[in-house]
Amino acid sequence: MRQVHIRQKLEEMGVAVDGIAMGDFDHIGEFTAKRDRKPDDVNYKKYGMYFRANYERGILIYHLIRQFNLTSMLEIGFGRGYATFCAARAFHDAGVGGKIVTIDPNLDEAYIKALQHVLPNDWFTYITFMKGTSQSVMPKIADSRFDLVYIDGDHSYGGTRHDWEQTKDKFDKFLLFDDYHLPSKEDKGTIQCSQLIDEVDDPSKELIIMDRRLFFDDRRFTDDKIDYGQVLLTKPGVGRDDW
Repeated sequence: MRQVHIRQKLEEMGVAVDGIAMGDFDHIGEFTAKRDRKPDDVNYKKYGMYFRANYERGILIYHLIRQFNLTSMLEIGFGRGYATFCAARAFHDAGVGGKIVTIDPNLDEAYIKALQHVLPNDWFTYITFMKGTSQSVMPKIADSRFDLVYIDGDHSYGGTRHDWEQTKDKFDKFLLFDDYHLPSKEDKGTIQCSQLIDEVDDPSKELIIMDRRLFFDDRRFTDDKIDYGQVLLTKPGVGRDDW
């Protein structure tokens, strides 16, 4: 599997990285992705309470949509909504009638309503929220296809495998897996995405190294210390002609 830095991948896509308005993604992340450290975390005292964990995923999704003229995305795992709203912004900025279907068993209607007070209402018109597990919801959209599928749900091996099996024939251009850890950083039994991803036989498969590679990293980690990223699959024939 090819391994590529997020900056290089964006440049290969034709994105001028130094021209990205980082504040646009910081604004979305402020309400949907910013994380906090607990007082007993050694980094709480050393670096501070808040940090931006892998905001680059939103930058990648945004530019996949813009550079390749995507018009639809299926997301398994809404979480707090960072990826969803980065995609919604991309459709809005492109001026296209895009659609996003996002699935999560823990969708909180009060939380989504609160986001309508801090994020543009126009963005919500692109989104269909479907509450439930992927096992229960996917049969309802069995006949649907999407330009981009984003798998960020149950991170167990079995859960990741199920989501892959349910979506591998549903994407027309890209499929993106969240949370791939190299062996030196494989999670303590709960994040097992890499085990399934390693089994996927696809020549386009590439690991995009990210997580505070574009945004400031208060840990001061150098690129060689980062052994985490997301894995992108690209359908044959998707390339410069789509830009």
